[in-house]
Amino acid sequence: MQKFVGRYKCTLDSKGRLMIPARFRRIIPADSGEMLVISRGQEKCLNLYPLSEWNEVIGKLSSLPPGPKKRNLIRFYSDKSHSLNIDKSGRIAIPPDFIEMIGNSKKVVAIGALTYIEIWAEDDYDEIRKQALDTYLEGDWQY
Repeated sequence: MQKFVGRYKCTLDSKGRLMIPARFRRIIPADSGEMLVISRGQEKCLNLYPLSEWNEVIGKLSSLPPGPKKRNLIRFYSDKSHSLNIDKSGRIAIPPDFIEMIGNSKKVVAIGALTYIEIWAEDDYDEIRKQALDTYLEGDWQY
């Protein structure tokens, strides 16, 4: 299975629609159909999951031991996630409350994060990109 890699500058239209980069659209697994799940990321970004990958996330949540932590995580993901259909033009309509999560920016960057896509406000991504470079340069991991 191909992975989501690359960085693409995008613009949200007046209705909050995002054109999914063509390279990303081509590798969305067939079993996901024309559906993605959007969720709040751990940083100030949005995560877009193909349905098959989202089912993996839900599976991991379901396998947590019973208790308040599991219930709270399920509540978080239920509250901060939404199913989106990809239209015939390759766009998704991002709900306004999700656009608010990234600061109401119309200029965004779509980043491949291997199994999912991150959506960042352009200015926020510039900073996180510097942090990623620092982590790479300071580390001893090589490929």
